[in-house]
Amino acid sequence: MMIADSMAADRHEPVRSRRVTRAASLVAFAVALAVPAVPVLAQESLAEESVAMAPMLATLKREAEALSQHRHTIVVQDEAHCDLWGSNKELHSAFSNLVSNAVRYTPVDGTITLRFARDEAGGAVLSVRDTGYGIPLAHLPRITERFYRVSTSRSRESGGTGLGLSIVKHVLNLHQARLEIESEVGHGSTFSIHFTPERVSPRDTALPRIPTQSLSA
Repeated sequence: MMIADSMAADRHEPVRSRRVTRAASLVAFAVALAVPAVPVLAQESLAEESVAMAPMLATLKREAEALSQHRHTIVVQDEAHCDLWGSNKELHSAFSNLVSNAVRYTPVDGTITLRFARDEAGGAVLSVRDTGYGIPLAHLPRITERFYRVSTSRSRESGGTGLGLSIVKHVLNLHQARLEIESEVGHGSTFSIHFTPERVSPRDTALPRIPTQSLSA
């Protein structure tokens, strides 16, 4: 009987080994996803530099097109005619997070609009508006918390670590900026980043300006 039990255990051992290996791989994959966010969240200051917004918007448009794979309309509205002071790398990370979220949570044939404009106080606002599924009101107060995810089938299918908007919030805090979120279920969302006048700088006219346009991505 002991020999039979031993043989049965040996037959099941490869199955258990594969399960353990797969579990370890999933943990490693999750850790790998989270690691890039750690330096951003740990950062308490940043190097000040001129952030050229025309090239930034062009890059965001290309990223949206690549992620969308011709399933959405991408609209870019560059109306501010100014640049920003801050970190190119960190601001791109924050902007890119909002754009990728908009693409992921917008149905096929929907529209994602990136708008950069001035406000009445002399600051600037970068907004990302989509015609997507929208976010339930109850989730809005917590949506920028680390690892917080709206628990729906769509959010689970989209993947992610739940760190995206917390990274956005941290980057904006470093730039003395704030994030405003407007959303209605079934009608889409608008994420607006408000920069103070101190973060606005004259645009370098030597750089090419991306025209206001609507492109199918």
